[in-house]
Amino acid sequence: MKKHIHPVITPTVFACSNCGTEIPSASTRQDHASLDVCSNCHPAYTGRVVSAVSGSRVDAFNERYGVR
Repeated sequence: MKKHIHPVITPTVFACSNCGTEIPSASTRQDHASLDVCSNCHPAYTGRVVSAVSGSRVDAFNERYGVR
């Protein structure tokens, strides 16, 4: 194997730009990295998921054409 061809992995802190949570990790980046959303503030992880759809396609069909 060739020597000195692999990147150096250093400790890095990823900071969430939404809630400010800092997550320590390892990366090839030398500075702080920014995240848009993390598991502390993402709705899918916190349980605050708001459904944009207010019914199913079957309900829309039955409303439009009625049940016969």
